[in-house]
Amino acid sequence: MSLSRYIVASLVLTVSAVSLMAQDLATGKAPQGPPMLGIHLARGVMPPAKRNSNPDMTFHGGTIMVTTSAEAIFWGTSWTNPGDKISGMDTWYSGFGGSNYAKTSDEYSGTNGQVSAMVSYGGHFVDTTKASGGNNTSTILAEVCKVIPNPVSNGYYAVYTDLPRKGNYCAYHSYGSCGATPVQFAFFWKLDGDAGCDPQSTVPNESQGLAAIANVSGHELSEARTDPRNGGWYDAQGQENGDKCAWTFNVPSVTFSNGSQWKIQGEWSNHAYDTNTGYSNSSGQDGCLDGH
Repeated sequence: MSLSRYIVASLVLTVSAVSLMAQDLATGKAPQGPPMLGIHLARGVMPPAKRNSNPDMTFHGGTIMVTTSAEAIFWGTSWTNPGDKISGMDTWYSGFGGSNYAKTSDEYSGTNGQVSAMVSYGGHFVDTTKASGGNNTSTILAEVCKVIPNPVSNGYYAVYTDLPRKGNYCAYHSYGSCGATPVQFAFFWKLDGDAGCDPQSTVPNESQGLAAIANVSGHELSEARTDPRNGGWYDAQGQENGDKCAWTFNVPSVTFSNGSQWKIQGEWSNHAYDTNTGYSNSSGQDGCLDGH
C-alpha cells in the first residue's frame, strides 16, 4: 500500500486515502522524500477487503520492471555479527530469479513491456555505521546512493537494518534517483523475535530472523517489480500484489530455482482469481499463487 494513498492517525495505519502530506508512521511528522509503497503491515493489521467489489488489480499508466538487478545492503553496527541472515539472504536472492515463485508476477505489463522472472543478484554490501531513518524514505535512498557504486535504472536495492520495528509494518518499497539514475529500493526492520512479522516457518536450518526477512522480502520484491514507481498495478483500495496475499501461506515451503526452500506468502494474480485457480487470501478471495 502506498503512503500516498493512506492516512496515519494516532500512529496507527488506516485505509483512508490522502495526499503525500499524511503524517509519518512513527514520528507524526510530514513524510520526507518519495512515498512508501507496498507497506507490509504486521499480522492482524491488514483490513479486510471490501465485499461485493472486484478485487483484481488495475493498471495505472506507468512502468513495471521488465528485468531486475538486485543488490542487498546490510546497514547497522550489529551486522558484524550477522548469524545466518546475510548468507541466507544471499541464497534467497540467488534463487529468486527464474523461480516459479518469481513467475507469479509475470502476467503484469506496463508502458515499457512485461514483467519477467529475470532477476539477477549482484551480491551484498555491509555498512557498519549506525542505521537510521526507517520512517524516512529520503534517508534510506541516501544510504542506497552512498553504498551502491554503480546504480542502474532497473536496480532494486534492499536495505536491511538492525533497527527494531517501530510502527505497524515490517517493510516497504519505494523509488527515487541516485544522480540521474532512477532506482527502486526497499527498507526492512530487524525482525528477530518480532511476532508481528514472523511467518512461523518450520523450514530446518534457518533462524527465525532469517525466515522473517525472507518472507517480507518476497512481498516487497514482487511489488517493486509490478509497481516500481507508483504507476503500476494495485487495486481499488491501493493494495499491491503482495499486500493482497499477506500472511497467507499455501504450503509449508516453496522451492526456489537454486533448490533452497522458504516459507513465503503468495502473490496476487488477476488471472488466478478470474479462473478460480489460486488459493485464498485472508479475505477469502482465491487469487494467490506461490509457484510451488
